[in-house]
Amino acid sequence: MSDLDPAPSCLCEGTETHIGRFKGAIAHPNVTAPGGAWRLKEWSYFSLATDTHFVAFAVVQLGYAANLFCYVVDRRSRAMWQTEALSPLGRGLTIAESSRHGTTQWVRGATRVAMTATELGWHLELALQLDGKALNGTADVTQGEGLALAYPLAPGRVAYTHKDAGMPARVQLNFDGQPLPHAGLATLDWTRSAALRTTRWNWASTATLLPDGRRLGLNLSAHVYDDAQGASLENALWLDGQLHVLGGVTFSLPASPAVEVWHIRGDHVDLAFSPLGARQQRVNLGLVRSQFVQPYGHFAGTLRLPDGGQLSLPPAFGVVEDHFAVW
Repeated sequence: MSDLDPAPSCLCEGTETHIGRFKGAIAHPNVTAPGGAWRLKEWSYFSLATDTHFVAFAVVQLGYAANLFCYVVDRRSRAMWQTEALSPLGRGLTIAESSRHGTTQWVRGATRVAMTATELGWHLELALQLDGKALNGTADVTQGEGLALAYPLAPGRVAYTHKDAGMPARVQLNFDGQPLPHAGLATLDWTRSAALRTTRWNWASTATLLPDGRRLGLNLSAHVYDDAQGASLENALWLDGQLHVLGGVTFSLPASPAVEVWHIRGDHVDLAFSPLGARQQRVNLGLVRSQFVQPYGHFAGTLRLPDGGQLSLPPAFGVVEDHFAVW
């Protein structure tokens, strides 16, 4: 288990900024950005994995524009349905004070996405059309022992992120008129960052049940929150909600990342990821440019716990990402 200190209540207190990794979440991540609040990059991402479907959605505030995306994958047929929207100046989007206080929501026309912090975790509400199919309903997620990271990007620039994975979810969602299974596993990425103008990262995430019934969550990244040795400080796994911090990893991307096998390796990780499909995006709004590929598919391989224990990962559904942004 993690021996990290509990998260402080505020990120910045007077002249002190609490830099480092913590258990839980910072209740008041009062990040500021040179040039004003419009330079902050903020997002709230959730995924829900059930036996039959995978649902992922996020709202992103870029200051001068906001973005919503949601997609659903049928794990049996591999089919994907998606929707995406851009809002100039972020109209219709409200970002909560933190991941643990308030409601983050997107409301434009008949589309509504809301993520509300509760005593036990989060209450999620979705009302969207994905390629002509309706996704409606709610989900309630029970938080685990989260990982909070406050990372110095440059003098005067701090990024804050709260990650959690493998969380139990009670799903009450209908897709195309059919109910999804009620039991699910969730992941969270809540971030507020005075991001550098140009940013690149690789990312991997999964939530699955192990053969012995334990809940496993995994979050891995590279290039964005690295220490002096090049190891990402947000790498972690969760077993039944308990946090275990992992070392750095290297992502080996194939020539065709949407269809070919990825490899992710490090002192604690030896995984192969086989895509079943991918969500891709190229955005050019002048001030904002983004290019990414986010394949969905199966992880397989081994994970070694910091105490030396080893886990063999059965085919576990999740996502990887290669992202380059100028924002």
